Amino acid sequence: MPTISAGAVEDLPANRCVEIGDGRAVLVRVGDQAYAYRNECLHQASPLAGGLIKDGVITCPLHFWRYEADTGAKCGEPELRLDSYPVRIESGTVLVELPEPGPSRSMREMMLDHARDWDRGDG
Repeated sequence: MPTISAGAVEDLPANRCVEIGDGRAVLVRVGDQAYAYRNECLHQASPLAGGLIKDGVITCPLHFWRYEADTGAKCGEPELRLDSYPVRIESGTVLVELPEPGPSRSMREMMLDHARDWDRGDG
């Protein structure tokens, strides 16, 4: 996994999720610690970027699902967790290990995947 620099830990806002790695991940700060998660809510795979952080809890900006910022565990259902990425802080700089980006997919491919997974409730 390649490591990317996300800047100085003190420059990260403590109140919202910041998009990193071409939008593949979000970085959150709680105190002097940083955590990285896949930029995807467990609810409907909506982006977490821009989500608010208050009292150590991330709130998804679309449907308001909530996660513990330091573990990625869904509030009230700790067995559900956001996908996380390794983070380390060296000399005040946040370094995040992100997987290589997957191949880009066309809108048609994404819609076909969605159609295959869609449960219409008719049977």
